[in-house]
Amino acid sequence: MSTENKSRLISVKYPCPVRRVTIQWNGQEWKIGKQVLVPSMTLPAPDPLPAEEQSLGFWIEAADGQGGIYQREVMPDPLLGMEQFAKGGEMTRINHPPHDIALEILVPDMAGLSEIHLVSNQKPREGAAASGIKRTVLALPKETGGDVPDHPGGGHQH
Repeated sequence: MSTENKSRLISVKYPCPVRRVTIQWNGQEWKIGKQVLVPSMTLPAPDPLPAEEQSLGFWIEAADGQGGIYQREVMPDPLLGMEQFAKGGEMTRINHPPHDIALEILVPDMAGLSEIHLVSNQKPREGAAASGIKRTVLALPKETGGDVPDHPGGGHQH
């Protein structure tokens, strides 16, 4: 049985303390960087997975390691490249070489929360075999802070 079938959404009572977690891709692996504590905030409801383990796409989950999911955010897979649109509206996907990526997510600051899951289940390209779900599990440090400097305003200096 897949992890998705065994997972369950845990209800969180908001407002509550929240962590802003920076997740980094260094071209070869994901790691957790800086965490910043927000004393009180209300987060949107976790994104649903309409077809459970058959859902296609990319999502990040904040989990307890026992199948409980506290937060889920569905987003475009940051490792797949980018879309480029021509004047006539035609879209093509551009693959880019491996590069550094930083994502920030908000998760409730709950005692049981111990992992961040990055899940990718992409539709196979024409002629390619299905690869199935790829799940990367990162241990969420208990303490906030980290070795990544905080850049207010997305790192832009004025």
